[in-house]
Amino acid sequence: MINKTAKVLITLAASFAAGNLSAADFRKDMGNIENRLLTGNFGLKEPAVPGPVSVEAAPPAGNDRWWSVNFFGSGHKAEMRAALAFMDKTELPDMNRAQDILLPGANDESGHFDPKDNGGKTDELWYGKTAFSKGGVLWNYQHFKFPEAYARLATICHLTQDQAVPTHAANVPHYTNDGFEGYAADGNKVKITASRDGGEMEPYEYYQDLQDDTRRHLAAWVSPRTGKPYWVPAKDAPPLGKDATFGPKGGYGPDGDTYSFRDPVNSDGGSNNTQVTDSPEIRTRQLAMAGAATVGVLKSASKRLPPLVSGLTAASSGRNASVRFTVLDNRSRYAVYSITLYQDGKERGAPQAGKADLMEPASGELMLKGEVNTTVDLSDLAPGGFTLQVRVTDTDGNTVPEEVNADDIPANDTKAALTMN
Repeated sequence: MINKTAKVLITLAASFAAGNLSAADFRKDMGNIENRLLTGNFGLKEPAVPGPVSVEAAPPAGNDRWWSVNFFGSGHKAEMRAALAFMDKTELPDMNRAQDILLPGANDESGHFDPKDNGGKTDELWYGKTAFSKGGVLWNYQHFKFPEAYARLATICHLTQDQAVPTHAANVPHYTNDGFEGYAADGNKVKITASRDGGEMEPYEYYQDLQDDTRRHLAAWVSPRTGKPYWVPAKDAPPLGKDATFGPKGGYGPDGDTYSFRDPVNSDGGSNNTQVTDSPEIRTRQLAMAGAATVGVLKSASKRLPPLVSGLTAASSGRNASVRFTVLDNRSRYAVYSITLYQDGKERGAPQAGKADLMEPASGELMLKGEVNTTVDLSDLAPGGFTLQVRVTDTDGNTVPEEVNADDIPANDTKAALTMN
């Protein structure tokens, strides 16, 4: 999947104007079968399957194809729309608040190092420690750049969804005329009836998980016209568990890209320019897998984003210290904190614990916030210089990363100097 110029859009319009595509129904039984397959290879537990959740009220998918081409509509955006409609908004309130970022972000192709690449580095995009990642998710998040963080999360979802496309998972060089990505089917509505899992894997791990599943099925996906596979991986492709998209190139089956074609004759014996395929169930299944994986990515990220401290100040007055700071979190309604004093690297006095209730964000903001204004008793300590450290833990068990104290901004620090005379 690659970025398109206006010239390419004109070419595509001429080549693919016929046929409408919306994302296919997400099948509960397919999700269950897939999880059984993965249990033997990755040790994942069979997930608890939630009841059906209709998302018919979601905006229609329109003329969606798998490509990220807004002229036609984007299958990536349809997948994200379905995932957002499926999720429990009380469980993932941050994803609900960020949907106007996640939806267009699902079209983002910038996660590919090169437009011709079939994959990308989702772990790099999560941690954000390289220039290419544009701060990724965590670096942007820890720097209070929350819209940028959720936009990069959408890019992870995009790359993950790509791995449900056989030509991507098999590392087949292709362009916008790929029969699988361009196949159009009428009458499909986005409806997810099962989640991939409970977000137990790291957000970036769903990429390899989905790629491995797609690769396992390549040999069985054969054209009934020829009995030969539609897609063939490279003979020296890396083993499952290793990203194949930067390795040896795969190819189409012996008959070329025959997944979809133009049926020249309709039932009345006249001309029929409708795009059809002998194997629509493959694309239906892969759309289901991509959607379920997207839910997994969003759940995992929401559960792992840590609380943050903003604007920590500490000042002594007599035998007490006044401490103020703001707690931010993506989904916790409260957080617990402890305040500890250190001197010469050793803990002094007993830590002071407390709880911060977090309020709903203001309109247009993404984070829940809670203000802490408390007093620390210094009466048992001798005068001198101290380092005051705040530790905050959210309801998911995440704590503020220690690395915030070594980055390039002081606003997110959890440590403050304190002098008692």
